[in-house]
Amino acid sequence: MLEVGQIAPSRSPWASPIVLSPKKDGSLRFCVDYRKLNASTIRTAYPRPRVDDTLDSLREAKYISTLDLRSGYWQVEIDPDSRDKTAFITHRGLYEFLVTPFGLSNAPATFQRLMDTVLAGIKWQSCLVYIDDIIVFAPTSEQHVHDLSIVFDRLTNAGLTLNASKCDFCRRELKYIGHLITADGIKPDPGLVASVQLFPQTTKIKDIQSFLGLTGCYRKFIKDYAKMAEPLISQLRSQQKSKRPLNHIEWSDKCTKAFEELKTALTQVPILQTPNFNEAFILEIDACDYGLGAILIQEYDNQQFVIAYASRTQTAAERNYFPTEKEALAIYWVTKHFRPYLEGTMIYIRSDCRALQWLLDTKDSSGRLARWTISLSAFNIVDIKYKPGKINTNCDTLSRYSLFPHLTLLNTTSSPPLLNIWDNCTLFDDIRTEQYNDARLKPIVDILSNPTHPIHHKFHPPFILINGILYRYHSPPNNTHQRLTGMRHRLVIPKSLQSQILSWTHDHPTAGHGGREKTLYRLTNRVYWNTMRQDLIQYMRSCPSCQKYKYINLSLNAPLQMHIVQEPWHTIGVDIMGPFLVTQRQKQYLLVVVDYFTRWVELFTLRTTTSSDIAHILVDEIICRWGCPTYILSDNGPQFVSELFTNICSSFGIRNKTTSNYHPQTNMTERMNRNLKPMIAQYAQENAHSWDRHLSKLALSIRTSVNETTGDTPIYLNFGRDPKLLLDLLITNPGNNEPLLPTSVSTEVDTYKQYLRKNLLTAHRIAQEHNEVRKMQQKNIYDQHSSNRSFKEQLLWVSIPSVLKHGKLDPLYQGPCRIVQVLSPSYFIIHRLSGGVNLGATNIDRLKLFYSPNRHSNTLQRSTHDHQSVPALQPLMSVNVNDVKNTTTSHIPLNNHLTSPHSLIHSPRYQRPVRTRKQPNRLNL
Repeated sequence: MLEVGQIAPSRSPWASPIVLSPKKDGSLRFCVDYRKLNASTIRTAYPRPRVDDTLDSLREAKYISTLDLRSGYWQVEIDPDSRDKTAFITHRGLYEFLVTPFGLSNAPATFQRLMDTVLAGIKWQSCLVYIDDIIVFAPTSEQHVHDLSIVFDRLTNAGLTLNASKCDFCRRELKYIGHLITADGIKPDPGLVASVQLFPQTTKIKDIQSFLGLTGCYRKFIKDYAKMAEPLISQLRSQQKSKRPLNHIEWSDKCTKAFEELKTALTQVPILQTPNFNEAFILEIDACDYGLGAILIQEYDNQQFVIAYASRTQTAAERNYFPTEKEALAIYWVTKHFRPYLEGTMIYIRSDCRALQWLLDTKDSSGRLARWTISLSAFNIVDIKYKPGKINTNCDTLSRYSLFPHLTLLNTTSSPPLLNIWDNCTLFDDIRTEQYNDARLKPIVDILSNPTHPIHHKFHPPFILINGILYRYHSPPNNTHQRLTGMRHRLVIPKSLQSQILSWTHDHPTAGHGGREKTLYRLTNRVYWNTMRQDLIQYMRSCPSCQKYKYINLSLNAPLQMHIVQEPWHTIGVDIMGPFLVTQRQKQYLLVVVDYFTRWVELFTLRTTTSSDIAHILVDEIICRWGCPTYILSDNGPQFVSELFTNICSSFGIRNKTTSNYHPQTNMTERMNRNLKPMIAQYAQENAHSWDRHLSKLALSIRTSVNETTGDTPIYLNFGRDPKLLLDLLITNPGNNEPLLPTSVSTEVDTYKQYLRKNLLTAHRIAQEHNEVRKMQQKNIYDQHSSNRSFKEQLLWVSIPSVLKHGKLDPLYQGPCRIVQVLSPSYFIIHRLSGGVNLGATNIDRLKLFYSPNRHSNTLQRSTHDHQSVPALQPLMSVNVNDVKNTTTSHIPLNNHLTSPHSLIHSPRYQRPVRTRKQPNRLNL
C-alpha cells in the first residue's frame, strides 16, 4: 500500500486500529475500525438505490453482465485536508490514507455519487449500479454488446479500472445482492436458502433475531410471512416488555411450527415477476386478528403473475381496531409499502370486506380514517371490488363477526353518519327559503309584509316578520324551566324542514335520543309549528333505534322507599357500567356519578375498577369540584365495600350506604344507567370499540334536559343559568339581541351575586317541592298493580334475555315478531318474522308494540311534495288570499282545511302535566 501510493506516514493526532475482514474468495480485506471517528462525522445524506428498485428494472433483461471495480474505494482520492483523520496504527508507526479507505461512514455515499455521475444518462436504461457493483442488461445480444462498450468508455474516461476475475459477461442468469435473476423472474439466492435450512433451532434471543432477519430478507417471496412468524415475534416482544428480560425465549410447540414453516416456505418460494409499469396493478389485501397481508399482482394475456408478497403483524393498538378498520389499515399500509410500484399507475383492490368501499368513499370520515383517506387520494385507485373469502384464496379468509352475531335484527343496514353541526350551517337560510315556498306559510308572510292589509292585525301579534323571516311571539307559561333566556320569538318551521328539526332535537348525540318531555322542551323554546307535539310523538314512537335499545316502562308491585335530599351534592349515587369492548384508549368501564338533588351526572371512563381508581376519581373529580357529599349510595361491588374506599369516605366525613343485595333499583344511578346505556349504544352501532367517543355530548344532553322530578335542568340548579346549545347556533333568534338578564340587574359583581343567589334559592326551593310531590306520585304509581295489557294482531318487540347478550351495548329487543298462539292471558308463543325463528313461550312483560319507522317520515315526505294530495296531520293554516281581498276583518273566508279562523294564532300551547304551579318569584325580577 505504501509502495503503490495508497498510504503515507502521518503525524496526525487521530489514530484508529486495524481490522481484517474476509472476502468471498477467501482473501482478506484490509480495513480500519473508524467507529469513533464516524461518531464525530457529519453524515452525507446521499441516497443509495433500493435493492427492490434495482431488481424491478430487470424486467426485459435476457442478457446480463456484472462488472466489479478493482478495490473501488481505493480508486478515489481523499481530500488532503481530511487525510490526517484517516490515520491508523501499525507496528511500524502511524500512517494515513491518500485514497478513500473502507469503514468511513460517508464512503458509500461518496462512491455512489461518483458512479451515478459517471453513468449518468444510461443508468436504469441499460445499466444499474450499486456502489461498486455494475449490472449491464439488454433484451438482445447485439444491444448488450453495444451497451457494454458505452459503459467501458465511461469507466475509462473516469479513470476507473475493473477486476476481470470478478466480472461475468452475457449471462442468462446471475446472482446479485442475495437474489438469483433469470429470464423467467427473480427468486432467492439458493446458497442463502441452504444456509437457512442449516440454521439450528435455538431459544437464544439474538439467534432468533438473526433467523428472522435472514428470512425477512425474502419476505416478499413468502405469502403470509408475518402470520407464520407471529409466534416467534410475539415471544420476542414479551421479553422486550418484561421487567426482567432474559437472553432466551420460552420455546413452545407454536414456535417450533413457525420455525419449520419458515424454513419450508423458503424452499418452495415462487418465482416473482418484475413489474410492467405500463400496466395496471392488482392488490389483494386481507387483515386477520393480528396481521396484515397483501399480494401485488399484474395480469398479462388473461394470466395473473405475482410481483411481490407483503405482510406484517399488527401493533397492540391496531389489534383493537374494528375489522373493517383493519381492512382499511391494510390498504393504507400496503400502498405505502408498494408506493414505488403504485405511484402513477392504475390500481384495482380486491378485499373480502363489503364495507370497505363505503368506508373509503365517505365524506364524513374523521380521525385516523380521514388521514388514511387523504393518503390514499394520492393514488389512482380505480375500483375496490368485493371478493368473498371462499373465492379469495390468495389471501387468508377472515372469520367475520358482527356486533350481535346471535340475533337477526330489524335494521341490519348501517346507520347514517352522525350529524355534524357544520354540515347544517345553511339550515337557517333553508328555513327562510322554505317559508316562502310553503303553501300555508306564504299567505301569512304576504299579509304581514303589508301593514295596510285588512286582516294584518289578526296575525300581528302573535306573528312577526323580522328581516323577512316569520317568527311567532313566545310568552313563557308559568313553568320553572321557561326563563328569560332571550328566546322571545320562536322560528316558524315550514313543513318540508320539520323532520330535519325533529332529527336534530332527537337523534343528535347532544340530544341523546331523549324522552318525549325532554325533547319537547328543546323544541318549544326555539321553534314552532302547531302539530309539533303530535309529530314529535309519532317521530319518537317510530324511531327504530329507540324501539330496539330502550326499555319499556313497567309498573311493579314492590313498595317504593322514599329518599328525600334538601340541597345539591348532599347525596350522590355511584355505579360502574361495563365491561364494554376495549376502546382505543384502553378504556373498558364507565363510572357514573349522580347528584340526587339536581340530577347532575358525571361520567368517567376506566381501564380497571379497583378501589384505588374509584377513590382517586372521588377525591380529584368530585370532592375537589363539588365539595364533600354527606352520603354516597352504591351497590355491593367490592370496589365500594373495600377497606380503602371505606377509609377514604370516613376521612372526608362521608357516610357510605349500599343497596340491598340483588336489588340495585334502590340506587338512583341504576335508573340513570338505564337511560344512559341505550344512548351510548345508539352512537356506537358502527364501531362498538368507540363507545366512549360521545360521552361528553351525552352528559351535556342529560345536564341540559328538564328532569320530570325536579322540574328543572341539572345545569340550572347548579349554576343558575342555562348554556347556549348547538341548535341555538343554527337558529339566529332576534331575542339574542336582548339582555339575558332583566334590565334592573346591574352587571356589577355584587349585584349579579345577589341576583344569582336569589335565583338559586328560588330554584332549589321549587325543585325540592317538585321533588317531594313527584316522589309521592311515583310511589303511588309504583305501588299499584301492573296495568292489564293485551295484544291482538299487532307486530311486537320481544326483549332479549340477558343470558343471550354478549355485552352491555347489545340491543334490548328483537323483532318484529307476531303472536302465533295464546297460551294464557300473559303467555304467548312468539314467532319472529326475520329468519322465521320460533321464540317459544314468552311472558307479556317481555313484549312491547312495534311501530313502523316509515309512518311519520313518509307522511312528511308526501306533504312536502304535494300538500293537497295527502291529508296533513293537522293543517297549520291555509288562507285563500283571493277570497280575503274583499272581506272585512270580522269575517275571513277559509278553505275546508280549517274550522277556526285563528287556528294558527290560538293553537294550544304545550303545557307540561303536573307543572301547573304559579310563576316563580325569580322570574319576576
